[in-house]
This record gives sequence, C-alpha cells and structure tokens, in this order.
Amino acid sequence: MSSGPGGNRGDADFARELTLLDVTFLGIGAMIGGSVFVLTGLAAGEAGPALILAFALNGVITIFTAMTYAELGSAIPEPGGGYLWVRTALGRSQAFLSGWMSWFAHAVAGSLYVLTFGSFVTLILTAYFDLTLGLSQVQLQKSFAVLATVGFTYVNYRGTKEASFAENVVTVVQLVVIIVVIAAGFRVVVSDPEVTVANLEPFAPNGAGGIFIAMGLTFIAFEGYEIIVQSGREVVEPRKNVPKAVFYSMLVVVTLYVLIGIVMLGAITVTPDLEATAEATDSIGGTVLPELPADPAVWQVVGHLGEFGLAQAVGQLLPYGTLLILFTGILSALAALNATTFSSARVGYALGRDHVFPDAVARIHPENHTPHVSVVMSGALIALMAVSLPIAQVAAATDLMFLLLFLQVNYSMIKIRREHGAELSYGYLAPWFPYIPIAGIVSKLFLAVYFFNYSPLAWVIAISWIGVGAVVFATYSRGRIRETEAPETRTIVEERALRQRPYQVLVPIHDPANAERLVDLAVPIARRNDGELVLTTVVTMPVQTPIERGDDRRAMAERRMLADAMRYVPEDVPAHRIITIGRTPGRSIVDIARRYDSEAIVLGWRGRRKRLGGVVLGSTIDYVVENAPADVVVAKTTGPVELRSILVPTDGGPHAIFAESIAGTLAAAHDARVTLLTVSADDPNEAATFVRERGATLEREGVDCKTAVVPSKDVPGAIVAYAEDHEIDTIVTGAARAGIVPRTVFGDIAEAAGERFEGEVLMVKKYRFVRSAAIRWAHKWFAPRSDRTDDGK
Repeated sequence: MSSGPGGNRGDADFARELTLLDVTFLGIGAMIGGSVFVLTGLAAGEAGPALILAFALNGVITIFTAMTYAELGSAIPEPGGGYLWVRTALGRSQAFLSGWMSWFAHAVAGSLYVLTFGSFVTLILTAYFDLTLGLSQVQLQKSFAVLATVGFTYVNYRGTKEASFAENVVTVVQLVVIIVVIAAGFRVVVSDPEVTVANLEPFAPNGAGGIFIAMGLTFIAFEGYEIIVQSGREVVEPRKNVPKAVFYSMLVVVTLYVLIGIVMLGAITVTPDLEATAEATDSIGGTVLPELPADPAVWQVVGHLGEFGLAQAVGQLLPYGTLLILFTGILSALAALNATTFSSARVGYALGRDHVFPDAVARIHPENHTPHVSVVMSGALIALMAVSLPIAQVAAATDLMFLLLFLQVNYSMIKIRREHGAELSYGYLAPWFPYIPIAGIVSKLFLAVYFFNYSPLAWVIAISWIGVGAVVFATYSRGRIRETEAPETRTIVEERALRQRPYQVLVPIHDPANAERLVDLAVPIARRNDGELVLTTVVTMPVQTPIERGDDRRAMAERRMLADAMRYVPEDVPAHRIITIGRTPGRSIVDIARRYDSEAIVLGWRGRRKRLGGVVLGSTIDYVVENAPADVVVAKTTGPVELRSILVPTDGGPHAIFAESIAGTLAAAHDARVTLLTVSADDPNEAATFVRERGATLEREGVDCKTAVVPSKDVPGAIVAYAEDHEIDTIVTGAARAGIVPRTVFGDIAEAAGERFEGEVLMVKKYRFVRSAAIRWAHKWFAPRSDRTDDGK
C-alpha cells in the first residue's frame, strides 16, 4: 500500500475501513462515554435543575465549532485534525502549541474515562461484594484505571477496525441502557407531573454563575466530534461522511443529555434511603462533596453524590438501576477511552510527521496500519495523568484545554476559508461566514475565563503544560522545524541571466497568448529604472500535499512556455526564468516577489469581473493586488499593440500619479501621445487648471501630452466614450483609494472602464507599506473571499 499525502516512513499507510456508521458511533461513544455517568451529578450540584438548560446551551455553542470541524474535516480529512488546520492557517511554529495542547487534552480526557472506569469498578467491588484486595478505594481506582489504559492501548495498537468494532458494540449497549432509563423516567414524569414541577423549582438556585460553571464542567461531553475528524484518512468517502457523522452524533448526544437531565432531576424524589446514601457516600474520585442541608432538594442530593449521582438516581427508576448504570458506565468509559486513545495517537502521529516530535512517532505499523509508537506514547500519558490527578480536576483540566484548543481552530477556519478556500474541495461549507467561527471564539473564550471560578487548578495545569511545551519547542522542535521547514513555494527551475540589475519587474505568465504583450509592457518599465525581468509561472499543488512532494516533471510544459516568452525580451534587458511549485498562483506570486525583492509586477487579466463568492477580478489577481510588496500593473490585453495614443484618467491621487508615470514610460518607448483626462461634474475651469498642471509635469519629462476635461457624473462611461471617440489604443488608470471595508480591488471606476473598453486597459497600483499593511488587515477580517476554485487571471 502506497503512502498517502503527507508521507510516512516506509510503505505502510492507514487503511480506509471506517463507514459512516462506524465513525458516527465513534463520536457518540466519545461524547456519551463516561461523561454522562460521571459529570451529570457533579454539574447538577452547581446548576441545580438549570443543568437541563446548561446541556442545551452547551449544544448551541458547541454547534458553532462543530460546523467548523465539519467544514475543515471535509476539506482536509487528515490525521491531526485541529493541529493540522492550525498548521495550514498559521504555519508550523504557531501550530506546535495547538498540537501540544490537543495531544494533552485528548490524553487527559482518556484519563477521565479510565478514572470513571476505576471508580465504578471499585464501588461495585466494595459495595456489593465487600472486596478490597488489600488496597484502599483510591488505590483500587487507580489500579483499575491503569489496567484499562493498558488494555485499550493494545486494542488501538492492533488496528482501527478492531477498535471500531469494540466501539460500536459498547456504544450500542450504552444507547440502549440510556434510552431505557429515559423511558422509565418519563413514565414517572407523565404519571406524577406535580413531583417533576416541584423538583425543578427553583430552576436556577445558583443563578447564571452556576449554569456557566456547569457548562464548563460538562463541555467535554460535547467534544467527541473532534475525534471524528481525526479519523479522516481512515474513513470511506471522508468528504461526505465526516460532516454527516459530526452532525448525526451531535443531534443524538445533545438530545440524550437534555432528556437525562430532565429524568435525573425531575423523576426522582428525596427518600430517607437516598438521603442516607448521599450522606454516607465518599468520593473516591477526589471530588469535594458539599454538605447536605436539612430537607435537601433533589439537585442537592444528586450533587452531593458527585460522580455516583446518576447511578443512585436511576436506582429509584429501575430494579437494580444503580448496578445497571455502574456496569453501563464502565462500558461507556471504555468506549470513550478507546475513542480518545485513537484521537490522541493521531495527534501525536501528526506532530511526528511534522518533525516537531521525533520521527519515530510518525511510523505506521506495517501489518496493523496504526501509528503504533504514537499509540503507546498516548497510552503512557493517559496512565500518568490518571495516577496523578483526582477525577474532578482531570475533568476540569480537560474542559479547559479543549476550550483553548477550539479557540485556535475557529480562528484557523476563518484564515483557511479566506486564504485557501478557492483551492480546497469541500464536502460541507458552514453558513453565515465568518460569524459562525467568531461566535465559537467568543463563547469558548467566555467559558474558559469564567471556569477559573470553579477550578483555579485547571488553569494552573493548563499554563504548566503550555510552559512545558514552550521548553520542548525551544530546545527541540524549533531546531527540527528549521531543518525541515518547507517554504510557501518551492523553486524547481531557476535560470539566471549573466547580468543582474537592482530594479526587478516580475512577469507571471499563465497564458502563452498574453506572453508577448506582458513582456512588451514590462520591458520599458525595467529600462527606465535600469532594471531586469523575471519571467515566472507556478505549478500548483493541493493544500493537503506537502510542497516538497511536488512532481518536478509537471514543470516541463511551463519551462517550454517560458522559453518561448524569452524570445520577446530584447538583448539589452537581462531576464531570468523561475518555475515554482506552490499552493495557489496568487500566494506563490506574492512569495516570489517577496523572496526576490521585486519592485513591480506585471500580470494579465481576462477583462471580466467575477462578482461571485468574493472574487472581483479573479482569485489570483485579487490576492496579488492586495498582498504584493511591490507596485502592480494588471493588463487587459488584446494581443500586440502598436501604441500611438494613451489615455490616463487622473484625480491627482498616488495611484493616479503612478498611472501617469507608467503612461509616460510607455509613451517614451513607443513615441506615443498621452492624454490626461479629468471627468468632473463640478467647476470645469478648476478641473482644467488641475489637469494642465499634471500635464506640465509629463511635458517636462519630454512626453507628448495633451489634456482634456469631460463634464459628467458617469465617470467610467465618460472615460470609455472619450477613448472610443478619440481612437485611444490603451487606457492606463490608477486604483482608487481603498476603504476599510473593501468592495473592489482597483475601485469601481477603474474596473468598470476596464471591463467596458474594447481596447487595452492597464490598471495600476502603487505600493505603500504602511497603508497596504492596514488595508490587508482590514481585508482579512471584513472582505468576503471565494469559496470555490477560480483561476481567473
């Protein structure tokens, strides 16, 4: 089996064996897992009956990030999930923190599940069989937790299909039990609604603060969709099945959690036996149980029971209900452990593949097709955390780490959609972009900050782990990144002229039919500045494929095209040829201009505005004009032109003055006349004086120049009409001053004139560093971007 994108050591790769049902059950198993059996009791003690609302609100805020994961998981279905997306959006250095946190978060989540397993097994042995095996309850809990970790580390070591089969069986069992419990509870609710109403009053005894803490505490119960996308390379038809699995699992789990909350708090009554059980219960998970008041409410008793709250509550609803929940909780904890071990190992694999962890972590077992080294490392981390921390603090630390991780992922979704949307093939697109990921960022940040009120230790753990990651990055990973970093573009052919000059004009060539005219336009600009040309073309690679894996053979046709274009370059102008492999033409052209310190870029345009999906002139042109650290000339060409008359609409702005300069340069090279035109509906005398002053500047430079004033409110119409009436060969127009919220690339006047005029049109933009940086920032956040592939040049 050949290796997939991203590459592995050797020939082994992941096996695509997971169906839609498999991967949906993987997410459900992770989300239900030990969480519903352990955290509902703890959260009930914080929110009271408003736990029901906390579950529903968690479902709402989680759907924001779930849509982000569904979109990115369908577009980039690779192991690593959130880490890989942060890497794509922000680069390897910035992504290290994300991967480090993700690996830890999944491992700590696994620790929560093995501690749940250990707690429930311990309670069964001590309460029902009076067995202690000579150990304390805490020692028993930790011992069983380690045994479970070892067992499911081995299951994941053996292979994905084996792990998936075990996951499906356990998930079916826990769903059946939960549905039976809900049915039994609603039988009570329907038969005696007065009890339910009394139990749910007051609805929020601890106010909004209790609800927020309960949301933070149970947030881990809603993050299993993250595990779904980790399995992208092992899923059949991932672009279709990954988004479906995310939403199917979310729908099932949110519904079940809300119903469980209603049943647990609305269908039981406080009996002397239940109250006595609560007072006699000690938390073997390290939870600090609240003191019970006199005549306690249901939510207070359940909260006092802590991780055993749901199990004891169900004891009222079903014969042997407590024992049933304990056994099901054991199975559920193992299912969630399987899923989180699976996911943690995939994050570790991605870190190893990216060389920020040792390369051995990225090895795939030749027979089992699993990242076996990463599986063992993740299992060891899960066991270490289970032995080191109490269950409540493990849950708190896990919730916080996932909240911080999801902040990064939501921001990365914005960056990826804006910068890579045109090159990706999506199976699902989140609506209302970018408001959905922004809502995800705001809600997760609020919960993370507020969660300090519940567990300062969780913040200490998170900050400490990030600090350890900083040390690892500084002492090991940063050096590995420098050794293995692949640039945004990779030069595969570079043929340099013997002579080199300080001023450089970059000429990207996509269509051989435009090559001669683009060279003809670039040569006078280079001559005037004692400069040289760089002819370039870009071989594009998908975002999922590393640049270093590009096929050099694909460059042969482009090499012949550049060789043909060199025939149009005069001998007195040095010219170099560069062929690169990059993600998209626009980003690659900007990267080449930055790398070779180009002062100007001349590229072609088809002459049609797009106005679709955020594209104006074409995805390549839009990106180059907005981001290039150089002057830009975009030419709508009609083939070779014998220049005799050039029209320059001017308003005296910096881009218009640059247009005058370009027109003067072309006129001097071709002995052509320049006409400076002002279109104004105001005082014609003032306009005439202004345009004559501008014309005098060109005349002093030896350019044959005339001026004209046209009174009109339709500026682009007047420009085109004047050009057609006076047999103008070429219009050279400068960009309009860009607003903070951009609607066009060069401005509507320049673009409309360029689209309407049948002849040649040059739209030019002067590079200004400070202004360009501010506009680029505003464009990044406020301008729409294309979500479809568009190679419009």
